[in-house]
Formats: sequence, structure tokens, C-alpha cells
Amino acid sequence: MKDNFWDAVADAPEKESSAPALVPGEPTEVFAPSQPAFDGGRSSLEVVESGRIYSAQLSDFDVSAWDSENDAQDIIDWFNQEYAKQGGSKKSLKFFKEATDIANFNSKADAKTFLALALGILNGKIDIDKNGELEGWISGDHPQWMKQYEAAATKWANIAAASAFTILMIVVLVSGSILTVSVLGQLEGQDWPTGEAEVIEFEEWVETSCDEDGCSDTQYAYATFMLHCFSFSGDQGVEWKCSGNETENTTAFEHTYESGYFEHAPVRYMIDELSGESTHTIAYNPLNPEEVDLRPGFQMNWEWILPVIIPCAILLVIARNPSVSVKGGYACIFSR
Repeated sequence: MKDNFWDAVADAPEKESSAPALVPGEPTEVFAPSQPAFDGGRSSLEVVESGRIYSAQLSDFDVSAWDSENDAQDIIDWFNQEYAKQGGSKKSLKFFKEATDIANFNSKADAKTFLALALGILNGKIDIDKNGELEGWISGDHPQWMKQYEAAATKWANIAAASAFTILMIVVLVSGSILTVSVLGQLEGQDWPTGEAEVIEFEEWVETSCDEDGCSDTQYAYATFMLHCFSFSGDQGVEWKCSGNETENTTAFEHTYESGYFEHAPVRYMIDELSGESTHTIAYNPLNPEEVDLRPGFQMNWEWILPVIIPCAILLVIARNPSVSVKGGYACIFSR
């Protein structure tokens, strides 16, 4: 051991300087050095030897929305700071816009393209020759016209989604209203009294319709009834008692009934019950015999629900589709 402290210090081995700190982000592969010289005398070999590997991400920048050129300047300022350490000259916003073929910086996709160019240059994957031309960079990976095309396509897709949503909502409201009225009418008439009505006319026929997929038949039926009623004083005032027999004291009420999708008595019921019959039991409103039901009692036709359920299911698919925005479509329509 040496007695002199300063002699010991002089003989001690010299420590190496610590490596520079990495740029935020996870390390990526080291790009192979390229031969062309960079402006300012920098080469990609110097980047590799320095041990500095750049792998910055957009999340490393204090920017909430990449929608303006001021946001783009954050990437450019960071790039110029790091590029100057490698001996490179500062690059402007115009340089980045021309190199990436982005005329208007206004999206996160533009920011990713700017950052990809900056990282490529800093890591030596993209070279800048003496004439300022880029080597190893394909301009137009995210061209402005493609962005505009995608934006226009998204706009019209949103408008189409909003239009379809509106039409389906109208269908649901109309079919839902018809269904509600039909069900309420059946609930109201389920306790009506019944009486024999005279079948004056009954007719059934088939209509054939054809298209490109072939032909289909649709069955129809039509009936006319005569109900003979007499009035009397009841608990609810003037009430009526009806039957199929005509007398001097009765009043005749004529009714027509045609088959239809939302009718309480489907066409098959009319054909089975009325073919060759002279009378038929129907329900009537004792306070107003002009209201009758061909099929007495409450009978729920589950097919009535289909025009409501199917559009609702389609509405749900449109509303939850991540590719379109109904709200954005309405915004486009009403902003015109």
C-alpha cells in the first residue's frame, strides 16, 4: 500500500464515462449502418457506436389530440434536439410534410407517420444524402389523398347508418303503434258478449305474385255479416242484445271483415269457420254494436311482434357497429 494518497489516486485506473440515457420507449433492434453520408457529417455507424437507440412513441409526448401543426412541432422539436447531438441540421415542418406527403397535419395517423420518419433518421435506417434526398423512406405510405378518401368514405357510411337508423325507427314506431292498438283492442273486447251473426257474403281467393326468385301465392278472404240487435236499459245505460234473428224491434248492423296481417282473425280461421256457413258466432260491444270481433276472446298473434323485433335487432347492430357512428351521421346531415 502506498503512503501517499495522491500517488494512489494517480495510479488508479481511469473509469469510463456512463452511456447516455435512452429516449423514452422500449428498445428496438439496431439498424445496420448505411454507407451514404448524412448532412452535417453524421453517419448511421455513429448512431450504433454511441449505443443510443430511439424508440419513442406518441404517448411519450405531452399531446392529448394530434390535430394541429402545433402538435406536430412537438415531434419536430424533439427530433431536432436529438439530431443536433448527432451533428445533423434542424429540419422544418415543411420538410416533414413534403417527405411524408401530408399536406394538412390533423390526425393521429399523421403523427405516427412523422414519428416514424424521425425515428428512421435518428436510428440510421433512413439516410439523408448531400442533396437533402431521403434514402430508405417511401413517401406516400399514408398519403393525404388516402386520408381524405377514408374520411369521405367514413362520412358517407355514417350518413347511411343515420338514414337507415331513422327509417328503421319509423318502422318500429309505426308497427309498434299498430301492435299496441291491436293488443289493447283485444284486451278490451275479451269480455264482450257473443251472438249469432248472419253471414251475408263470404269470398276467398288466391293472388299470385312473381319476381326474379319465382312465384308465390297469397290467400285472401272477405266476409259480410248482419247482426240484429235490440236495445234495453241496463246498468251502464242503454245496452244492446244481439243475435242473428231479425224482428220488428231489432236494429240491423252490417259489418265487413277482410283478412290481413294485423287482423285478429287470420285468413285460415275465416276459411275454416265461414266456408258454407249461414251464421257465425261473433263478439260485440254491448254499448256499441258497431264494434265487433270475428273471433271472440283474446288471441295473441305472435307474428305481430316480428315487425317490431326484427327492426329493433337491426337498430341494435347499427348502433353498436364500431365502423360507423349514427351520431356522426346526424352531425354530417344537419351541418349542411
